[in-house]
Amino acid sequence: MSATTVQAVVIRHDVALEEYQPKSVPGYFINMPHEGSAALIDKHWLLTAGHVIYYESYVGKTINVHGVDNVIEKVIFHSDFKRMPKQPFEGDAKPLMDFLYGRTDLVLVKLAKPVTHVNSVSRYYGSDELFKKTISYGSGALGNGLTGEQLNTKERRSILFFENRIESVYENFLTMRFDTSSRALALEGIHGSGDSGGPTVVSEDGEVLLIGIQSFRDYQGQLSRFQGGIYDSVSVLVRVSAFNHWIDQVMSNN
Repeated sequence: MSATTVQAVVIRHDVALEEYQPKSVPGYFINMPHEGSAALIDKHWLLTAGHVIYYESYVGKTINVHGVDNVIEKVIFHSDFKRMPKQPFEGDAKPLMDFLYGRTDLVLVKLAKPVTHVNSVSRYYGSDELFKKTISYGSGALGNGLTGEQLNTKERRSILFFENRIESVYENFLTMRFDTSSRALALEGIHGSGDSGGPTVVSEDGEVLLIGIQSFRDYQGQLSRFQGGIYDSVSVLVRVSAFNHWIDQVMSNN
């Protein structure tokens, strides 16, 4: 069950790791307190995956925002978010995939103090995400497409980025595939364990826009055979454009 909930950055086997290290970490990329990350979408608000809120509540918890301590004031889950059942999923992956595709893995986190020393990211409001080139950021497990993710590297929380393209668009989700050979981008990559909640962005007319929040990995087959981060694996993002109305409403009411 835990193997398919996102994630970290897994890179091409034929490109040096240093190429995936950002020259500077974008201000909107925020590491969450326990694991996973979030996108700063307003001076008071973070958007992330619901499942990265690991404890009963993060309210009152200190969070470091690019060197400045802040405090979590509110945690507001989407009404369609569901926690994983206590009974783990076993056997064929379909029941788990049905569960993951059937929930809205989003939460808004309000910060007690406004963030003024780094910039937030604007959100994508269009509906034509298909085939757009994206950049994703994460700080989870490392690995490459031949060996897959190496879970023992998660604790480093190294911040990397990778390129990909939106392969499929669903009502509430976007997917991307870890391509190889001539189909692969120069810095092709995919998410790995520990990257949940991290931002995926596109660039439109010189502006960076948040298009997706990293959520889980699509998989067909026996869960016991799942291997994260190998070539041809598929990552699933929550589609930000589908939830802009909810995001705007929550921020205006709180």
